[in-house]
Amino acid sequence: MKTQLVLGFWTAGGFTDKLNDALADLEAHGHEIIEVQYRTPVFAYTALIVYK
Repeated sequence: MKTQLVLGFWTAGGFTDKLNDALADLEAHGHEIIEVQYRTPVFAYTALIVYK
């Protein structure tokens, strides 16, 4: 399994766009998404994508 980290700062909209783009890119290249974990600490958004 592999992981990809997506980061966003200040706005949820920009983070959501980055996350959706990363998921679409992985699926377009034939990867299977196993899990997406996200956190929203102060002033930042992070997501960890687990795929194979």
